[in-house]
Amino acid sequence: MTPTLATRACHLFTPTHDLGRSTDTLPVLADYLRTRLGSSPLRPPVAVSFDVDDTLVDTSTSLAHGVRAGSQLAAQLSSQVDPDELTAAYYQAFGTFWTHPADTGTHSLHDLRRRFWGTALRSIGVTLDSTDLDRLAHTCAATQLAKIEPDPELHRLIRTLADRVPLAVCSNGPRASIRQKLSRAGLTQFVTAVICAPDSGIAKPHAAPFHACSRALNVDPTRCLHIGDNWRTDIQGAQTAGLIPIWISHQPTDIPPHPSTVPRYPTVTHAIGDLLHLLPPTPLERRGRLTTPATTAASHHSHKHDREQR
Repeated sequence: MTPTLATRACHLFTPTHDLGRSTDTLPVLADYLRTRLGSSPLRPPVAVSFDVDDTLVDTSTSLAHGVRAGSQLAAQLSSQVDPDELTAAYYQAFGTFWTHPADTGTHSLHDLRRRFWGTALRSIGVTLDSTDLDRLAHTCAATQLAKIEPDPELHRLIRTLADRVPLAVCSNGPRASIRQKLSRAGLTQFVTAVICAPDSGIAKPHAAPFHACSRALNVDPTRCLHIGDNWRTDIQGAQTAGLIPIWISHQPTDIPPHPSTVPRYPTVTHAIGDLLHLLPPTPLERRGRLTTPATTAASHHSHKHDREQR
């Protein structure tokens, strides 16, 4: 039987990581990339762009902590505020922003946060003065950022990926916010370019941000993978722009609007892990000069297996 691309890749390219999970998705990704890129899918030039919020960074969890802290502070500032009601109102105001994220390019990040809180408060019939709005915006932001911490596994995998291919981020969020999140997550040094919709006034799923990414990475769009969690803005947008999308779907009940062959992963670390199986190692790795605990353990396991076979 002729070995599949995934089988050949696993033998040719020694991974520098240990996923610690099933690799059932690897053949799916390998076949998908072979269809999109040809018989040798991940030979250079290849580049990868990432969404940030809820792809590289767990924004939903950190934001929930920030909004809760802001709502509790507002309840201390005004007896008219019910924290649960204000929390729901904040998410409503925040969701309106994400309907047209590129329209906010002229506003500072702090002004945006003040606007969210002001809109949310007015919707529940409460008005706070400018100083109190500043306090809410600061408390929410500080609490949110404090909840973003480096993920050692992601850091290790993306460092290896960045050694092999150029990386960028493509986000609809404000640049200042995206840079803060990348910095808190310890990922800034691995990213060649940061493309943010408010800078240009054009947001995903429009093709322009994706094309800006591929230009910044000096590859044709058809040689650029995009990894993101939002089906409409990331996956459909990347497809329309000619990029190769990979979907991060955190909830197993998430079903795309139409059947799709786009590979689907529960986490970005899982997706990067499979990509590393398919990417050729750097010359340094190939010469065996880059040794990690994972590769040492893998080598030990291989030698043990050989002895048992004998």
